[in-house]
Amino acid sequence: MQFSEAAPSRKECLIQNAGALFADGGYEGTTIRQIARRCGITEAAIYKHFDSKEALYEAVIRSKSRHHQIAGYLAEHQGLDDIEDVLYTIARHILNTTREDRELLRMLLYSSLEGFRGAELLFKEFRVPYITYLREELRDRIESGELRQVNPRITARCFVGMVMDCAVNVELWNNLDHTTFSTDEVVGNNVPVFAQGLRKRD
Repeated sequence: MQFSEAAPSRKECLIQNAGALFADGGYEGTTIRQIARRCGITEAAIYKHFDSKEALYEAVIRSKSRHHQIAGYLAEHQGLDDIEDVLYTIARHILNTTREDRELLRMLLYSSLEGFRGAELLFKEFRVPYITYLREELRDRIESGELRQVNPRITARCFVGMVMDCAVNVELWNNLDHTTFSTDEVVGNNVPVFAQGLRKRD
């Protein structure tokens, strides 16, 4: 890939190419040399823009976070009529985001396996906004009497984790047990069950 001499263009190109390589090989499986070769520059040229491979990895995550604007989307969907609507809003957005951005999906999978510091930033940027939104919705609805008493933090983390797991693994599940469930079918089955468990019983 050829660059213009403008530093911002080179930096953005580094982020894009590094993102593709991190998605293919994970953080541990990607080297600065590979990134430099992919970009057609020297390794030293990369260090003019990023102090380390980790700094470049974090720049990839932040670039994707700015693109997807998760917190902004969720802020527009506060105070929905029913908890089931809230859960569907989260689930559909997670699935649409990971379907649109397969690089992000693969980075989420690798981060759960590699367990290095960059995983913390992925968690902060791509899980915490959903968890925070659902936790607050649960608190408000418990206080209003709509939902039964549950721990909002634990419940929010479990639900978001379930949907993330679905996004990452449904294709693997299908290959292992010869089913043909789509992510939409899995979420459509599970969201009403989850919502029913949260509603306060008379």
